[in-house]
Amino acid sequence: MKLKYLTGIVVTLGLFVMGVYVSGGYLGVFIDPLTTALIIGMPAAIAFASWPLRDIGRAFSAPFDAAADERELRMAAEFFKSAREWIALAAFIGVMIGLISMLALYDPAMESGKLGVNLSVMLLSVIQALLLIAIVPYPLGAMARRRLSAGA
Repeated sequence: MKLKYLTGIVVTLGLFVMGVYVSGGYLGVFIDPLTTALIIGMPAAIAFASWPLRDIGRAFSAPFDAAADERELRMAAEFFKSAREWIALAAFIGVMIGLISMLALYDPAMESGKLGVNLSVMLLSVIQALLLIAIVPYPLGAMARRRLSAGA
């Protein structure tokens, strides 16, 4: 099961990289440490503020653990449903940061490279959030739900 999950992550990221290169882009423009910190850090902070650390760890391990009971699988499914919402919230905040910064810096008399940078913050927030959702909460939550529907 872990190998299948890792294969899914590799294929998902590989398709993303292929899409970037086929479109004529390069991967470096999609890597922004501050946006990544926002997209990962904010949901992590919300998780730690609202879930016991032990339950967070169990949410990540239960989908792979044959001994996980129904309660643990339900908890994992709920955690990953919440995680999708937290990641989407972080993306929306990233979009707002970029938009507000663009508007605050807009001056038609000046050419400002900051406009492009802030527009990229907006769009990178969305793409990084979508990728994170695609490789963590969607598959892990689906694994927990599938095991629940199969009778744990």
